[in-house]
Amino acid sequence: MRHRLIPLILFLAFSLNHLRAQTPRKIIDSLLVRVQEKLPADQLANMYGELGWQYAAINLDSAIYFGQKAVEKAEEAKDPKILAQAYSDLGSGILQKGDLQASKKLYLQSLKIREEIKDSLGMAKSYNALGFIYQREYLTDSAIAYFLKALPVFQKSNAQLNAAAVLNNLGVIYQNLPDYQKAKQAYEQAIAIREELGDFRSVIGTYNNLGTVYKYLGEFDQAESYFQKAISKATELEDPMNQAISYRIYSMFLLEKGDLDNLEEIARKGLEVARQVNTQYEVAALETALGSALNAKGKFREAKPLLLSAAANFKVQGSEEDVLFPYFELVSLYAALGQADSSRYYSNLYQQTLRSKVEKESKEVVAELETKYQTELKDLQIAEQQLQIRNQNLLIFGSLGLALILAVVGYLLYKQQTLKNRQLQQEGELKAALAQLETQNKLQEQRMLISRDLHDNIGAQLTFIISAIENLKYFEPIKEQLTVRYDTIASFTKRTITELRDTIWAMNSGQVTWDSLMLRIQDYVQKARESKSSMHFYCEVAENLDSHSLLASSDSIQVLRIVQEAVQNAVKYSEASQVQIKFHATKKDLVGTIHDNGKGFDQETILLGNGLYNMQKRAEELGGKVEIKSGLGQGTTVKLTWPMSGSKEKN
Repeated sequence: MRHRLIPLILFLAFSLNHLRAQTPRKIIDSLLVRVQEKLPADQLANMYGELGWQYAAINLDSAIYFGQKAVEKAEEAKDPKILAQAYSDLGSGILQKGDLQASKKLYLQSLKIREEIKDSLGMAKSYNALGFIYQREYLTDSAIAYFLKALPVFQKSNAQLNAAAVLNNLGVIYQNLPDYQKAKQAYEQAIAIREELGDFRSVIGTYNNLGTVYKYLGEFDQAESYFQKAISKATELEDPMNQAISYRIYSMFLLEKGDLDNLEEIARKGLEVARQVNTQYEVAALETALGSALNAKGKFREAKPLLLSAAANFKVQGSEEDVLFPYFELVSLYAALGQADSSRYYSNLYQQTLRSKVEKESKEVVAELETKYQTELKDLQIAEQQLQIRNQNLLIFGSLGLALILAVVGYLLYKQQTLKNRQLQQEGELKAALAQLETQNKLQEQRMLISRDLHDNIGAQLTFIISAIENLKYFEPIKEQLTVRYDTIASFTKRTITELRDTIWAMNSGQVTWDSLMLRIQDYVQKARESKSSMHFYCEVAENLDSHSLLASSDSIQVLRIVQEAVQNAVKYSEASQVQIKFHATKKDLVGTIHDNGKGFDQETILLGNGLYNMQKRAEELGGKVEIKSGLGQGTTVKLTWPMSGSKEKN
């Protein structure tokens, strides 16, 4: 529990030891009676803040409500120290709800007040909270900087519980580096302090962290004992918030371990508690764990709503890394249910989210390098200005007798400064080039890693599915009944592998020439020709479109998918004798047309389905549009137009 300054009358009624000896519910009941009394605003602010803190273990909505009441009373009391604490209390509740940005804003407001009143201990508490938020945002450098600002203040003030919190957070960072031995040492120190001082609510989190380190060290029995210890202590203290967190961490451990039976039981218990507390992150994580267990057991329809809910919840929270897990599970789930479009949709969503995450991390690295460069450049400019001022003063107050000497010295200084500036300029250009090269290398490494993972994992799994289905076709008792169904699933899986290979091709290429793209299109057309021998296909690239010009890999895969969809529709429905695929360039745009001379259709009476929607979405990704023109007996034309800026000449 936190230490805080409150009036003497409040200490007499609710001393810190007395509060520790009670459960959160008993403390809440006592405080709810007291806040009905006519008390000064400063005392009410502290009581509302304590209510918010205690409710955080039971119901986050109530915690936030009383945190807001505390801020109102603190503003009324006009006591900056109490107001800073109220902002901090409210920030804690919102942080546990999962809103990192709103929480960060409140902690910064609290820090600003504490800096103004020179409250060093309060500043250290704000540093620790902000470090934790940056840690959640995976900004490790900023997190470490804030933790290291907080730790010496706590140690100097003998605030051992706060020091234990910083040690716990530093352990998390060491764990992420990873440096497991340092992380283990930091967690053990934090546990020793918290157990000695009776801070059992806080020690629950450190039990979970230490269990995680043992898991990474391969000591699974030790890890499991700490996870179970955390759940047991949270249950004993009637602390549902820590119960939910502990169930979530233990569930993820069981998922990695492959213990599906225990996982289902633990995840169900945890999900019930998490929904009671209304902590959205824990709910989403436990839905993911339970959905994964049910999906692995073949209980697809029970797993589906859990995984969809988890994905939506993570998306609302802005947690791009966590949302990848339910997306991945939904790909195989919909494939098992025979819903190819949905499986492909979540496969694309998984890839887009992963790509967005990689691009975001790359931009953050580039931004950090740019900030450092600008800071150094500004320091250099200040130094140059100061040197200039000193030189001017020397010239003004120098004696006339030394005028000639000073002129010579000034000339030499000027030549030296010019050379220095030229060297600094060259160094800056070299640094910028190195930073750009490093960023490109990191992006290429990430691209290769993703494509290899798609090929080795998902591709291997789909190949295994095909093999298993082909074997089952020869199982005599039910051969005739299932052969058609197995052929359908096998065909879908083969198409999925083909699409996966196209995606890997695009990702590995980085940039793709028109020649390479047309080879991919012709390869697909050849397969269509084999399935429809009566139909003739023609592919053409106009002379005004340089076949050696480059397309971004992300653009090339969108163009390929649109052409595949249009050709597939022509083969299925048009009854045409020929299909023409043409690409040409205008002054500003690139244009692709897919035309068949088939029976066509009435656009006013035919309802277009998911195929057109997918083509339109892909065209929007290119910054362009798709138009479809058709009429009865007039054939069908699909026209794709997108800006020429996506095409670049080779160097």
